[in-house]
Amino acid sequence: MQRRWGFRVLGSLQVIDSGRLVELRSAKQRVLLAALLMKANAPVSSYELMEHLWGEEPSGSARATLQTYVMRLRQSLDDLADRKLVRTWPTGYSIHVEDDQLDLLTFQRLRAEARRAPDLETEARLLGEAAALWRGPALDQISSLRMEQTDVQRLNEQRWEVLERRNDAELQLGRHDQIVDELRSLVAEHPLRERFWYQLMLALHRTGQQAQALDVYRRASEVLADELGIDPNAELRALHMEVLAGSSAPVAVQSGPSWLPPAVGDFSGRADEVVRLTAGLRSGGTWTITGPGGVGKTSLAVHCAHVVRDAFPDGQLYLNLRGGEQKPVEPAAALDRLLRGLGVSGGAIPSSVEDRVDLYRDLLSDRRILVVLDNAINEAQVRPLLPGTTSGAALVTSRAALAGLEAAHVVPLDVLPSSDALALLRAAVGETRCAAEPGAAQEIVTYCGKLPLALRVAAARLVARPHWQLAKLAGRLSDERRRFDELSLGDLDVRASLALSYDGLDETHRTAFRLLSLVDTPDFPAWVASPLLRLDLDDAEDHVEALVDARLVDYAGRDALGQVRYRLHDLLRAFGREAASENPAVALKALFEQWLDLATRADVELPHQAIRLEPLALERFDLGDAADWFDAEWQNIHAVITQAAALGLGSTAAELVIRSTAFCDLRARFDDWEQINDLGLSCAPPERKPILFQQRGILCARLHNYVAASENFQAAQEGFALAGDVWGEAYAWYGMGWMHEWSGRSAEAREAHREAMSRFVASGNPHGEIEVLCSLGAIERRAGGLAAAQEYLERARRVAGQLGDEQSELMATLELGRLHQFTGELRMSAEFLRSSLAAAQKLGDPDMAANIRLFLADTLIRSGQISLAEEQLRQAWEFFEEHDDRQGRIWVWRLRSGLAATPEEAVRLASLALDQAREMDSPPEFGRSLRVLGNALERAGRVEEAREHWRQAEETLTAAGFQAEVDELRLATSY
Repeated sequence: MQRRWGFRVLGSLQVIDSGRLVELRSAKQRVLLAALLMKANAPVSSYELMEHLWGEEPSGSARATLQTYVMRLRQSLDDLADRKLVRTWPTGYSIHVEDDQLDLLTFQRLRAEARRAPDLETEARLLGEAAALWRGPALDQISSLRMEQTDVQRLNEQRWEVLERRNDAELQLGRHDQIVDELRSLVAEHPLRERFWYQLMLALHRTGQQAQALDVYRRASEVLADELGIDPNAELRALHMEVLAGSSAPVAVQSGPSWLPPAVGDFSGRADEVVRLTAGLRSGGTWTITGPGGVGKTSLAVHCAHVVRDAFPDGQLYLNLRGGEQKPVEPAAALDRLLRGLGVSGGAIPSSVEDRVDLYRDLLSDRRILVVLDNAINEAQVRPLLPGTTSGAALVTSRAALAGLEAAHVVPLDVLPSSDALALLRAAVGETRCAAEPGAAQEIVTYCGKLPLALRVAAARLVARPHWQLAKLAGRLSDERRRFDELSLGDLDVRASLALSYDGLDETHRTAFRLLSLVDTPDFPAWVASPLLRLDLDDAEDHVEALVDARLVDYAGRDALGQVRYRLHDLLRAFGREAASENPAVALKALFEQWLDLATRADVELPHQAIRLEPLALERFDLGDAADWFDAEWQNIHAVITQAAALGLGSTAAELVIRSTAFCDLRARFDDWEQINDLGLSCAPPERKPILFQQRGILCARLHNYVAASENFQAAQEGFALAGDVWGEAYAWYGMGWMHEWSGRSAEAREAHREAMSRFVASGNPHGEIEVLCSLGAIERRAGGLAAAQEYLERARRVAGQLGDEQSELMATLELGRLHQFTGELRMSAEFLRSSLAAAQKLGDPDMAANIRLFLADTLIRSGQISLAEEQLRQAWEFFEEHDDRQGRIWVWRLRSGLAATPEEAVRLASLALDQAREMDSPPEFGRSLRVLGNALERAGRVEEAREHWRQAEETLTAAGFQAEVDELRLATSY
């Protein structure tokens, strides 16, 4: 039977395997799973996941540890092979579930259906079903400060909002007595939520229990005074007066102006903002909705104003202040309009603004009126129009931040989440039509940048053309050059909306926006504007912040180095490029060179193996840890390489590839490494191609493709020799020798290393000499020349220590650990291997660390420390699985074969290792695997088969020059 997983987050985190609860014992796994489930079916960035796991300042090794946790989670969910549940993205990870697999998705669906319910009875039922999904506080006992401050608070607020809406529906349906008991529990559990007090008081009042209703008001007043020092809100006070009067008439009776535009019929999404705004407006005060053009500020404001109409029976005023137009409404004209709406005749309206403000606020005094001020341009325009008392409330929308508006509660608005954007499209176009083309629907959402205005225009085009398939519109939107033409229909025009913000800038800020829009990076730090505009760093940051204020650039958070990062919305980027007249290759050249300069200086500080570029006279890298900087900037560097190559800046692109390779090697980013190396080779000038061939050879070696590695090292050697580059040629010879080692050609390996050593000495490169010494030590160890091996390795370690070369010292220490394993000095072997493991972890090299764990596990097994060995194997296996490292898996299978509980399991694991080794074209790995399978067969009683495998192993290892392992095989077996 196929396993089906289910997840619950509305309460404690629960994982369900085909109907059976299973426990995730690891607290970090639970945090990781919860973070993914909070954004189910959408990528969650690695930065966000690391912040959930370790807070705002994760360590340098956090990314590698995150990969390990993801692997463990996949293992717990039986998802290692298919990876259908937890998927990897360029920027992070995602979990993919159906609605019925996650209670949160079911909850969100029921909430959305309730908003569109055709009648009150259906709405009450749907809201009741949504409320019944809850088992306690959201994500109870999940230890993540970020989650507690964001997701947990948001979800719990949604829970109470659903209960409030359900209670309102039940009260309107006359079922007062049926919810009284639950309301008593709710006010006891949440005594500061005035809405629950109001609903309990109203239910008692409607059932004739006046004394009890008055007692509820008394208790609510005491709690609010004791805890918050405030009186009950206007809604509770009004109900109190009704109860005292003994009336059962409706509490709120409209008596003033009602200027609100019609309610938005297909409003969807923005659940968190709706909850916050409606609760806030009922409590009074000034609330501002800020965000870029087209993000849906007006729709949200009008929707919330209609929801809270009952709390403002004295009227609702609405005024469009036209802040995005050439002539915004002046305060004097706005006050004239508002005063007339409040019943003041034209002749009675004062002439001065100050007198108009006084009269306006006097008329609003003690009246429950909501004032909605749409499209404000700045604080000065808004300030005279705000009510002066707490009895009413004001709701303001603006593209500007309005940070100077005193005592205002700001609700910033961004583009819609993917699920809400799809819901908006479905609501407008129809469920059936979207369900028939789910891929095209998602593409439309993507091309619209999840911007509500753009989605409404796209939906309107589809509604106007019922014969169009969604794929047709998606195809037309995919062309960035005509996208804005497609996103225009009648008075809905995305280009015009964005142009209002752009046209309001001065010329220098318009130039900054256009140039930033030309850059393909997903985000950027403020310094990027400096080479683009040829400004100093402070002025560049001021320009970027001005674009943030104009809502043309978004704040994207802080990276691991503490830098503020910014981003452009996709549609704004397209708009900026449409407006740009600058030649991108010319405009971006200085910026790309700045990125190259930073990458070059950071690269110098990283460990290198098998190619270390000749030293340059460089300023010291001063932006923190070099590897952390690369981590923070990697997506941008990758994008810059791609864009520079496309723009004909091939030399810059290739040099950036060369200077980024050590980082890719350090962090085991092998896919990225292959992509950028391909780009570099395609556009590099001839004199730089040998370095790229050398780096590609290292990549192929890391992936255990020794034939391809040898070919690339050979190409590098020929190129360096032709250019007379002795330094580079030495590394190419070393690389070829390295591949001879792994391919079992010891004589050829020694000869290549001698060629390399002579050139390292001639070019004055002691770091390269150390690498050759380590390789010669390994060759002598395998050949049985243990004394010579120790001499080479001790010399390498001593010189590396004198140079302060941590990477080379690590390699020498590692090889000494393996040497002592062969000599039977297991305690010393474990000591050296643990030291090298600590060094690899300090350098942030997960690939090296995983391989060292194998050698350490082997030593621990030989010394009888099985449980410690198993832990090392487990951690190594997780890395090899995550990175599809075939050789690493072969080693783990071989070692676990020797630890297997049954002969059958031992044979199975050894056979897996042999089958994979046969495909690797590596005689040493094949010979070792033959030996281990022979051991397993002997244990299973298949002695003749075992002897045959040992004979083949001896022949293979002897031919490869691995005499020490042949001697060990002969001592351990009898055939």
